[in-house]
Amino acid sequence: MPQNFTQPKQSQKRIDILKSLGLDRYLKNRSCIDLGELPIHCELYLSKPEDPVVIFIPGMGTYSEIYTEFLSKHSSQGYNLVSVDLRGHGYSGGSRGDYSVEEVVDDLALVLDYLEENFSGPLTVFGCSIGARLGLALAEADKRVKALICHTLYLSESPPDYWHQMGWSWLSLNAMWMPQYKVDFRQFMDISDLMEKNPMGDYAEEDDFMAWEYTIRTLNSVYSHPSNILQQSLDIPAMIMVGDNDPVLPLDYINTLIKSSAQKFDLVVIPDAAHMLPFDHIEESITASVDWLKIQKL
Repeated sequence: MPQNFTQPKQSQKRIDILKSLGLDRYLKNRSCIDLGELPIHCELYLSKPEDPVVIFIPGMGTYSEIYTEFLSKHSSQGYNLVSVDLRGHGYSGGSRGDYSVEEVVDDLALVLDYLEENFSGPLTVFGCSIGARLGLALAEADKRVKALICHTLYLSESPPDYWHQMGWSWLSLNAMWMPQYKVDFRQFMDISDLMEKNPMGDYAEEDDFMAWEYTIRTLNSVYSHPSNILQQSLDIPAMIMVGDNDPVLPLDYINTLIKSSAQKFDLVVIPDAAHMLPFDHIEESITASVDWLKIQKL
């Protein structure tokens, strides 16, 4: 089994909050390891070394610890779940809210190196929201990824609408002149609504581990990074999971993306669900993921 586990440093207040929310019972199943000089913080929910491995990439602003219930319950289905705090997020090092897609892919390759040394099962990437776009970038860059699960997905080559296209063009222009200028994404998203069913939602605004502000460099990178899947298949199984009432990336957009892509995506729609599936619809999301992975014999 993997060695050199660590435990993140937490204040007594945070420990008390996690316990009051009942999350401590899931965190008891967690092991942590820091990789590289930055370092990159990973949280592991272990099954057996020979069982399949799922790398989880959190969504915008978030980090591994607040997904603990989802990760722990998914692992109990016979999977080694390894969640990665992106650089500048959670317990990882790096400037808050600042990375490029290329830097993240390099960081994740470091995680893959570690997993190759310690596990023998096939490796799936499960990206959540913006993490799905990062997961796709990793799958395109690294053949060690054997399957891809996307909780929603977008492509810079196919914006959801005119306003997204204009916004992404604005980022591209301003990235040349003020790459380190930070934008608070709470100006554009109702965080209280999105995190309503997250146990940590009431504490989100005071959570020092959340990344609320992103550099224009980062936003331009994640919204302009090219993909080849409209023209070329990855030759691995892939699935997109989406809520039928997702206000961020609507189901109609996901259907259009799938139809236009050379990469085959299976589509799983979670009924009566919005955007925050790993918080709002934990059981349904796990069932969808596990059922699909078993069909793929992963």
